[in-house]
Amino acid sequence: MPLNRPVTSEQLDHLLRPERIALVGASDKNLFSRRAFTQHARLDAGKPITLVNPRTAVVHGTPTVPSCRDIEGGIDCAFLLTPQKATADALRDAAAGGAKAAAVLSQGWAEEGPDGRRQQDQLVGLAEELGVVLLGPNHLGFANFADGIALCALGLDMPIEPGPFALVTQSGAVGSSLVGYAARNDARFSFVVTTGNESMITVADVVRHLVEDEHTRSIGIFAETIRKSDVFRAAARRAAELGKAIIILKAGTSELAAATAKAHTGALVGDDRVIDALLRQEGVIRVRSVEDLICTGMLCANTGPLPRSGVGIMSVSGGACDLIADQGHDVGLQLPPLSDSTRTRLTAILPSFAHPQNPLDITGAAATRPDMWRGAFEALAAQPEIGLIGAVTSLPTDGEPQRVDTFTAVGAAIRATGIPGVIFPQIDQPQSEQVRDIKAQSGIATVLPGVERFVRAAAGLAHWSTWLRSRSPGTSEPQRSGVAPDASIRLPDSPSLSEKVARDLLGVAGVPFVPSTLATSRDEAITAAEAFDGAVVLKMCSAEVAHKTELGGVELDLVGDAAVGDSYKRITERADAAGVTLDGVLVSPMRRSGIELLVGVTRDADWGQVLAIAMGGALVELLDDTALRVLPVGRGDIIAMLGELRGCRLLHGFRGSKPVDMDLLVDTIVSITSVAEALAGDIESVEVNPLLVDGDRIEALDALITRV
Repeated sequence: MPLNRPVTSEQLDHLLRPERIALVGASDKNLFSRRAFTQHARLDAGKPITLVNPRTAVVHGTPTVPSCRDIEGGIDCAFLLTPQKATADALRDAAAGGAKAAAVLSQGWAEEGPDGRRQQDQLVGLAEELGVVLLGPNHLGFANFADGIALCALGLDMPIEPGPFALVTQSGAVGSSLVGYAARNDARFSFVVTTGNESMITVADVVRHLVEDEHTRSIGIFAETIRKSDVFRAAARRAAELGKAIIILKAGTSELAAATAKAHTGALVGDDRVIDALLRQEGVIRVRSVEDLICTGMLCANTGPLPRSGVGIMSVSGGACDLIADQGHDVGLQLPPLSDSTRTRLTAILPSFAHPQNPLDITGAAATRPDMWRGAFEALAAQPEIGLIGAVTSLPTDGEPQRVDTFTAVGAAIRATGIPGVIFPQIDQPQSEQVRDIKAQSGIATVLPGVERFVRAAAGLAHWSTWLRSRSPGTSEPQRSGVAPDASIRLPDSPSLSEKVARDLLGVAGVPFVPSTLATSRDEAITAAEAFDGAVVLKMCSAEVAHKTELGGVELDLVGDAAVGDSYKRITERADAAGVTLDGVLVSPMRRSGIELLVGVTRDADWGQVLAIAMGGALVELLDDTALRVLPVGRGDIIAMLGELRGCRLLHGFRGSKPVDMDLLVDTIVSITSVAEALAGDIESVEVNPLLVDGDRIEALDALITRV
């Protein structure tokens, strides 16, 4: 099965929801066999499992059968623990026993190099012949807690109580760490799936399938790479439709193809930046640590999307309030200021020396007055902008009954207001059985381990909730700008394209350019300059030169016949010295005022065409102020991109400068993307740099189109 071919829902059901299971190659000497058998046995109502071993009659204290064909009624899924060299025969036997799916644990496949890749491809070919879908190889299996299946060799501290959070990870070792951390913090899973080498089933396939699962309310991903980009985007869009958050910890970076470096845009669009833009575009929450992956996923699963994205904080520690304010600022956590009515209400609840604000220090008096926790929570919940409330307090331990009272009061306030609440201590603390019991008794769904974990998880949830509310209802496909790619736009037959050709192609689509004349002689250049009545710019025009300034091919601020004529002579001589054939020299009026932008589209090997908007013109790499989106985009995407630039204030008028006509600017960018989409199969990049914006005057000063 080629990696770009989607895996069907029926195939994934055979794998993830089997009724009859075989542990093939089970052995007392195999650590993964012992773990898988023990893991499955931990489930209270686990599906029946048969051990297969042709040489040993009893394994793990359980009778075995020599072959999958000996299993009465057959099997749906086989968990292959066999060595790499025995896997093909084991797969044939499993298929003969009725298996439609198999999880292959062994190593020694594509991760080992070309020989391993060839053997993995052969295994996939065999699986296709047999009608079996493969998970792995080189992974640690999966668990489906709602249906009582744990075909996995992850750590035995994995929590087994069913929950609303699904975890999908390419790395089995990282998966073991993740489930261990989850166990210490009372996170509970619907599914845990490791994908390994992804010979047939990828992270994207699993996520797309689990989005539809009724027990799953959020999905966490650890991935080093994302294969099947179209499937992943479809999964993200479907998750948004259903109000289910996807959270990803994406590790590893790579560079785009070297060809894209021919344009400035290619240098800007590094692979990780593209992925980051795509995730933001599709509403996927990106985190930077395994701890944040678990905590954010757990919080999103427990709350769902917030109707309001503001967060209220109450604490018995003023220091904790300061930390949350500082850390919240760094990650964009919204902590709305309190209204007069909320402050008045809090004044009646708090001691006279307290200061009603958000974050709220309810003072140490709350340690002996649990009613203050409830009253403060209910007052904050009445604030119109607040959709989530965090309470900072130490977790219950023996001899500290007031902490139990705090949980009880906060739980009562959550039920009374309908606003979700989270309890967390100042310093990371794992959750004891006592804490878990008190959580259950008080009705508190989420306890996070500490301040930093809460701040990052709450910020991720809030940002996602805001994005979800801003999304057009019923949106299941990427939104286009409203301008369809012009089918009449065609590239000329020449292998390379000059600036003149790029100007003509973009101009037809409606991109406004500074006026220019192509001169092929000194006299023509002088005549063209006279027609512009002022200082002019002269530029080389050749399909052989992408960046003219590197050859001294651009001269600015030329006034008078002599200056223009001498400039023409210098430019043509430099071209001759470099062995460059010129189409001519472009003569344009000199522009002095305005803001310079770069607008370009380049091709990413995984995600397709990527739009970049950047501040700076010639200084674009130095300023490093760029916003990215994967095409297609809508006008709203472009407006959001402009707002993401650090220099966006310049566009709205700054210290006396004219505000830019934003509608016209967006129209221009839409026109550039329409050309890129019309030529998508033939070009590597389209770039306008600089695009000069000055009030209602918007002009492209230079353009470059590179072929594939």
